[in-house]
Amino acid sequence: MIPPLAYTDRYYNEGTRIYSSHADYTEADQQYRPNSIFESFALVPLRIPKSQVNIYTANPTDQLLNRYILKEDVLFCIHPQVLQHFQSDPYIIRMQETGTVAGSITVAPSSSTRTLYVLDDGDISHAVKVHFPFRISRYGRKMRDEVIEQAINISMELENGIHHLDDKFGFLREVIGISHKNLNYLTARNENWGYLVRDMLPFPHLLENRILLPGFALYGKNFFDPEKPPLLFELIGSNDPLVFILENVMLPIVRHWVDCFLHFGYMLEPHGQNVLFELDPSGGIERIVHRDLSVGIDMRRRRQIGLSQDNLNSYNRMESGEFNSITYDMFMGSHFFDAIAGCCIERYPELSPEDFRSPCRKLFARAFPNHREFFPETVHYFSEERDKFNKPLYKDTGKTPEWRP
Repeated sequence: MIPPLAYTDRYYNEGTRIYSSHADYTEADQQYRPNSIFESFALVPLRIPKSQVNIYTANPTDQLLNRYILKEDVLFCIHPQVLQHFQSDPYIIRMQETGTVAGSITVAPSSSTRTLYVLDDGDISHAVKVHFPFRISRYGRKMRDEVIEQAINISMELENGIHHLDDKFGFLREVIGISHKNLNYLTARNENWGYLVRDMLPFPHLLENRILLPGFALYGKNFFDPEKPPLLFELIGSNDPLVFILENVMLPIVRHWVDCFLHFGYMLEPHGQNVLFELDPSGGIERIVHRDLSVGIDMRRRRQIGLSQDNLNSYNRMESGEFNSITYDMFMGSHFFDAIAGCCIERYPELSPEDFRSPCRKLFARAFPNHREFFPETVHYFSEERDKFNKPLYKDTGKTPEWRP
């Protein structure tokens, strides 16, 4: 039996953070980590005037809209670790001066730490993705205004253009974004921050009751019982493992990456954390649900297909192909697909990595015949060098791609 998302997202991730020397690093306090024995914690939002914030929306339900955006005020969600360690932050000072405490919200961390499932309503209908300027993996997880606005922009554009994508594609919409207005401090970029509200009902909406399973839970170990067999084999059941994985996991994700790029210029980041499998009551995979819309945007492709730039800000715009390789070759191929294939091969040693890679390369070539216009010849990844904002720069690994031609 597949456990609910609130459990698998937190406790089926053991042994999966091995794809880089930074992957398992976190500055989150123990009680706020996903793999913690603490079931939940209290988020204490401030109620502050609307005049003090930027508000972005993308078709939220009335229930969510009325919960976070009030008549004269908004609820401003701040992670308790931020309140504890950043008392001198000018935005915290301003909000504490002008706002009032607005009760509490019971939340639990998702696998990403800063995305918090709201538990007050029983079933998890939404999550809040909050500012968390502490390092997880390679860098701090800030939620600056331009990041928030762009996630809302992309959610709206993707919702409006969903007809371009096949019926195996679903995504979690970012429906409300709230950030403090810029206080005009002299910084290299605007550092005003806030949070997102994520609708946990996959879009397009379906009537059937389905379970969501994070991608890493296919091969990750259970935090409390590491000897349990991977959930991948429960899903495979009596099916041919190679056929099952290709048809239900890898080939649909390759199609989704290509289709999102071709129709929107988006670079999905389909690694084990960002991919959710939507299961029917019998455990069959019905859809691939993508989460986290802070994606790279290839402006060359958008110009090529005549997409308007009016609904996008300047965040994450790309004019060269390095990040295409990072998202496809590394996030999807190396970090995710290689892990699934490796897990499968341990039980079925007659299979080889090439059995999985070759069909993916062929599909990619058919679906994206002019891919060489947008991809480098070799695989690129993050380097240990940083830019002025402490974000990692890119490097050419010199390796030949394995999951594309």
